[in-house]
Amino acid sequence: MIKEAASIITCHDCDLTQTMRYSPEKGSVRCSRCAAILRKRQRIKPEKNIEHTLALVVTALLLFVIANAFPIIQLKAEGHELAATLMTCVHFLFTHDMVLLAGLVFLTCIGAPLIQLTGLLYILLPLHFNHSPRFAPPIYHLVRNIGFWSMLEVLMLGILVSIVKLSALATVIPGIALWTFGLLIFIMAAIVNDLDSDILWRRIHPSIQNENINISSTEHALINCHHCDLLCAVSRQDNTQCPRCNSRLYFRKPHSQSRSAALLLAAMIMFIPANVLPVMVITSLGKTEGDTIMSGVIHLAMYGDWPLAFILFVASICVPLLKLLILSMLLITVHIKSQWRPKERTRLYRLTEMIGQWSMVDIFVATLMAALIQIQGLMTIEVGAGAVAFGAVVVLTMLAAKAFDPRLIWDNKEKSNE
Repeated sequence: MIKEAASIITCHDCDLTQTMRYSPEKGSVRCSRCAAILRKRQRIKPEKNIEHTLALVVTALLLFVIANAFPIIQLKAEGHELAATLMTCVHFLFTHDMVLLAGLVFLTCIGAPLIQLTGLLYILLPLHFNHSPRFAPPIYHLVRNIGFWSMLEVLMLGILVSIVKLSALATVIPGIALWTFGLLIFIMAAIVNDLDSDILWRRIHPSIQNENINISSTEHALINCHHCDLLCAVSRQDNTQCPRCNSRLYFRKPHSQSRSAALLLAAMIMFIPANVLPVMVITSLGKTEGDTIMSGVIHLAMYGDWPLAFILFVASICVPLLKLLILSMLLITVHIKSQWRPKERTRLYRLTEMIGQWSMVDIFVATLMAALIQIQGLMTIEVGAGAVAFGAVVVLTMLAAKAFDPRLIWDNKEKSNE
């Protein structure tokens, strides 16, 4: 039997069942064992939350349309005027036989944000008028999952790096879309921060009531659904479905270690060509030169752009390497059933989730510069094979972190205490 109890909550990171007696007026409620955030106080009053978020979503959609309709950057060089929108960047990659990279850029900069906003509009608009939309649970499920791939903040950093690099080659004129993207990022952050999922789910499924659950039962384990946070009793052997959002419920992610290890191994293999092969190929006055990730960092440093050189070095070299090392350490320690510092290992896992997307900076820089600099006879820039390999590293490490179940870190600790 699957029920909900408002005062009982399980941690998604360490699986500790806890009783939350009240919601804080300020700050957030953290897990008493691993310090994960369990609940955070919403700054918007519950009765205004849907209306407030709907206004933000409509604003973000208008900004999104403007940001994709107008050029991000305009260039003036040797009598040529060049401009690029996001769609022209995607089209450039597609027409130059880089379909997978084009799909990745489209998903992270256009597809994922658009699905997020239109999905929320579909749900929030009827709720504002006290109607529950059809298919709301799977649509909101999609909105939550696709947000994992939205990388507008990383795109903005990539645009700023591109402007610095391009300013050495031509006159750079920031387009309307650049300022619009800046506003859009803040609005999207406000939507994610202000939307109260608990209120939304209660409006979608008001029939599911809070009832007490016997937390001492040994036949079933208590977990909060990872998608709608409904407290559910799940058999330790069999899988079931959440009665509110119909998501699959697992005592532990199935084959977590093997899936994460396979993805991590593939990322390690791709990490070598990602750093050896050029991410950009520059042809100037008949001379062709490849530009790797490291050579791009050195180039920026030599020309005095130390802050940007440092940012690229951290985002494109340190972050991927750090993710590979942390995930390797987590998988090894879980495999050997280590009880070493579980709280610190859980924090390292959360770090890999937080920094995963920032490695995409170099992909966006290479794409923007290649789409803009196509002056035949003077200078052309192409996206190199290293960018494809590097994009694969980013995706594979993000998937490896998502496949890993951090609760496995604490299982060995609990067994030793029995």
